Amino acid sequence: MRATFAGGCQELGGPGTEAAERNNVAKTTILHVCSTEWVKVGIPAPYSPLLCVLCGSMSGLGTTAFLDRWLASAIVTAVERLQLLVALKRRNRFLNLSVPAYAIYLGIAGVVAVFVLGSLLGSFAVSRLTDQGRLGKLARENKTLKAQVATYAAAMDTFRQFLVKAEQMDNKLRASINLPLIPGDIRLMGIGGSRPPSPEPGVDAMLRRLRFEQQSIAEIEGAVKDQQARLANMPSIWPVQGWVTSGFGYRRDPFTGAQSLHPGLDIVAPTGTQVAATAAGHVIYAGWKSGWGRCVEIDHGGGIRTFYAHCRSLTVNAGDNVFRGDMIATVGSSGRSTGTHLHYGILAGGNWANPDNYMLTQLSAN
Repeated sequence: MRATFAGGCQELGGPGTEAAERNNVAKTTILHVCSTEWVKVGIPAPYSPLLCVLCGSMSGLGTTAFLDRWLASAIVTAVERLQLLVALKRRNRFLNLSVPAYAIYLGIAGVVAVFVLGSLLGSFAVSRLTDQGRLGKLARENKTLKAQVATYAAAMDTFRQFLVKAEQMDNKLRASINLPLIPGDIRLMGIGGSRPPSPEPGVDAMLRRLRFEQQSIAEIEGAVKDQQARLANMPSIWPVQGWVTSGFGYRRDPFTGAQSLHPGLDIVAPTGTQVAATAAGHVIYAGWKSGWGRCVEIDHGGGIRTFYAHCRSLTVNAGDNVFRGDMIATVGSSGRSTGTHLHYGILAGGNWANPDNYMLTQLSAN
């Protein structure tokens, strides 16, 4: 049996061959002795059995007497209390304060934590408010600006390529509508604007070219609209589907036998077949004319008029506006006629013109 006291702890034990009852009695005695010794060194009674068991466990692990004493000293120090005596002069009294040691340690740890936190906040403020902080901020902004400049440069290259293609297409459109082409050096000069010059010369040059292109597109648009108006008023379709039995030009008159100008086309079609206006225009006459029977005359502007004769019935009146393809009459044989047909003629500048020169399609019957 070995008995030691290190920091107020004893351990008693015997060999494994002793009886179990004697071992239990010995362990109870050891625990009582350890508890008594811990109370003697200032450990409160409720904690002494726990400390005795802890000490005994560490001894069983092979700890030395020095470690036993150190553990006991640390535990005692942690539970010690600091006695403060405060004198109250006015009341002639003394105030006795008892502060646990661990509270002092916690206070010191709190002060250290506040100091560390203050140091971190101070360094953060310095990095933001001092020249070093401003330099760092400027460096970050400079990096962002470089990225933006790279993006703008890529966009400028893309726009420059688009502008070149637009200028090429511009000249193709001009050629298709008989407008004069614009040389490349004239386009590079561009047109000045009212805005102040840009600090980047390349940007100014592109803006001048863009304004020039806008003006050219406006010119093309105006020319296209004029051509569209002329084409819309150009008699370019057949007024009726049928067979041409007599063309434009001189022929022997079927009634007199003399040579005379036939000022149009005779198109044979079944009676009642719809007759369409060959272009948009304004109806200037709809009624009966000697020799022509029931007829319609339409003014298309630009000195162009169309004439439809020998009709069976008319579906328009003078003053009406018509569009290409609108029904204006039906095929008949009114007036001086040898049979059912439509006489179709075109007046250009007051003179009869060959309708074949205006047709864009052929008769399906032919």
